[in-house]
Amino acid sequence: MRSLNLAVLALPLLLVACEERGSGIYVGGSGAVADCDLGLDKLNDTTWVILKVNPDKTEEPDPHARMKFSVQDGKYSVQYNVGSLSDVYTYGCEKKADELTCREEPRARDWCQALLVGGGECTSEVLKTYDPTIPDDELAKAVEEAKANVAKYQNTPDWKQFELNNNNLGNKLQGLLYVKVDARKCRLRITDNYMTIYNGKRTEDSNPVGTNPFVKWSGGELLWDHCKDGGDIAPTHLAEYPTDLATVPLVREATLGEQVDFWYLGQDARTPVEGCKYSYDLWFDGMNPQRGLTPDRVDVKGGQELRWHWTHTWSEPNKDGTQLAGTTTMVRHWTCADATKSGEEVSCAAVVVK
Repeated sequence: MRSLNLAVLALPLLLVACEERGSGIYVGGSGAVADCDLGLDKLNDTTWVILKVNPDKTEEPDPHARMKFSVQDGKYSVQYNVGSLSDVYTYGCEKKADELTCREEPRARDWCQALLVGGGECTSEVLKTYDPTIPDDELAKAVEEAKANVAKYQNTPDWKQFELNNNNLGNKLQGLLYVKVDARKCRLRITDNYMTIYNGKRTEDSNPVGTNPFVKWSGGELLWDHCKDGGDIAPTHLAEYPTDLATVPLVREATLGEQVDFWYLGQDARTPVEGCKYSYDLWFDGMNPQRGLTPDRVDVKGGQELRWHWTHTWSEPNKDGTQLAGTTTMVRHWTCADATKSGEEVSCAAVVVK
């Protein structure tokens, strides 16, 4: 199943590309902070969220765009949701002077494909200029696979669509973060970009978060699981298990104060396996976890089935007056006597709350 690739509704999308890193939008008040000891060397195991400016000019930390830093053996990394409702990405970081540059894992084959479709040259040497850390054998394989895929579509009715998919400014080929310390206000200044290749040339463009201040988060635990299943949770008004799973009436929109019933309907989680115990955790808008919940077991023809059901009501509107994208994330766990059969899965669903 796919995850919910939706950006936070309240964040503007910047679509103008540039050859160099763009400045994006910078917001925030002007008050200085005394005695700030914040530094890049103090980011390990810290969580940061965007500082949102409301229409009345008040500011508040907003965990809808969040990141968490780690440092191991001197190497920095960051988990970052890019303002998404359901996706969490891990970037590796490199420290140079007073800035961290963080990048998603390279996708050399996709880079090569975009170069070729856009009229550029793709060789291992060219790809090395994009990322010198990629091993030579991986680069050679990427070039071979990309050329074969391009040849597969050339001179076919599907070429125009293939060309559009691989040569457009919205083709996000690598997420990029630039992290600096704003010592005057004791916070981070984050520039959130992505790399693409257009007409055979590397460019950077701004992700929805743009360039903004991030402040340290102390408001409770946040979600860092990446949703891999965006189709098996059904938001409904059904308090009872659906009688016909092929025609479940889904709730796409809800009003503030309206209860929504959620049913997990994935086929791979209906029949309990002997020797396994089942539980799940729930997150709403990436916060306020409910842990250790257990599904019901019901008798059906031929044995038993698991029933995963919960309710939620959104009661607080967005302060900026925009629609709220209400998200629910479920982390299913199954722990078995045979440890090789244990595991977990992250599923999610979203409704628009008005």
